[in-house]
Amino acid sequence: MDNLHSCSFLITFASKLSEGTESPLFHLSMINAVRNKVLQTLERLLADNAHFVVEVKISPDLKRIGVALDGDTGVDIDFCAAVSRELGNELETLEDLGAYVLEVSSPGADAPMKLLRQFPKHVGRELKVVLNDGTEFKGILEEVAGDQLHIVYKHKEKGKKAEERTRVLPFSEIEYAKVIISFK
Repeated sequence: MDNLHSCSFLITFASKLSEGTESPLFHLSMINAVRNKVLQTLERLLADNAHFVVEVKISPDLKRIGVALDGDTGVDIDFCAAVSRELGNELETLEDLGAYVLEVSSPGADAPMKLLRQFPKHVGRELKVVLNDGTEFKGILEEVAGDQLHIVYKHKEKGKKAEERTRVLPFSEIEYAKVIISFK
């Protein structure tokens, strides 16, 4: 960045700083305060270790706060409602947080699985797996052993009958996976 543009940025940035709650630093500190409050509250509420946080999303304007929860045996609507009430009460203690929409839910059946802890309950189900290098394939999740996923897939070579093979993947190689929902 040349000196003229950096000077212009600093002047704009400095003028924003003097505007109080509209300053970028204030805004950033509010996003961090909200995230910290959400995570601290969830840590307390999920102390049973049967449930866990999949994702926390906070919109840049602080008007939408989304929390995706999962559990080793799933998450029901009553649990999400209870967490939402408690979390909402905690967020109300933040003085400078304006009006917002809080959504606490499970990730959903068609949401990508991003955490290793989400996989064991899907043993026996068909998955679409996307690897870090962009490679995609489908197969049945046969086993989760430590940080390794065992996936059975069909391999077909030209002119030969398809055969089942097992692919053992370290979780670190998986970008995400989705359960393939079948209505057969």
